[in-house]
Amino acid sequence: MGWRAVAVACVCVAAVLGGPRDADAQGRFLDPRRQAGFMVDANLSYTLVTGDIGDSIAGGLGGEAAVLYQFEEIPLRIGGGAGYSHHGIDQADGSADKLSLFASAIVLLFSDETDMIPYLEGRVGWTQFDSTIDGSDSKRSGVELAAVVGVDIPVAEKISVDVSGLFSWINAGDAQVPGGRIPDSAKSGTAFALRAGAFFFF
Repeated sequence: MGWRAVAVACVCVAAVLGGPRDADAQGRFLDPRRQAGFMVDANLSYTLVTGDIGDSIAGGLGGEAAVLYQFEEIPLRIGGGAGYSHHGIDQADGSADKLSLFASAIVLLFSDETDMIPYLEGRVGWTQFDSTIDGSDSKRSGVELAAVVGVDIPVAEKISVDVSGLFSWINAGDAQVPGGRIPDSAKSGTAFALRAGAFFFF
């Protein structure tokens, strides 16, 4: 009888230990972050612009949205989107609007020990500043390269919270004003943004 009791106990322990692992495996299989498909990434942000291009531009609120495709065999998401932020002008009457269009690639850093997935993102895009300062309008546009570090935190079957920080380098051309272009007025600078939003999986 003793060996039978031991055998029954071993079977019970195996069932208890094996059950959650099977459930975890099934949960990982059903996790949309591990399967191929499309998603939308939508964020609110606070952006600071520095350097020559950000001399008189104050920090501003904005938002962005991107459509991404996630691969199943590799931890990669690619896609593109657009972002916008509105800024005040320091020591002057006016404002500046920053509009960006970008292509994006996200590498996911999976870990079986946690549901939170850190990620690294690279972007290349086009950015335009539309400014009005003391009644004078000007536009300036150019290339923006960005790096993003963030974390994907699941909160529902098809929704994950997205919290991240963005750093970018901006190289903008000459200012365009009513009546023409101002020669030799090109500026460059950097931008930093804190972002909070969500991934919506389809």
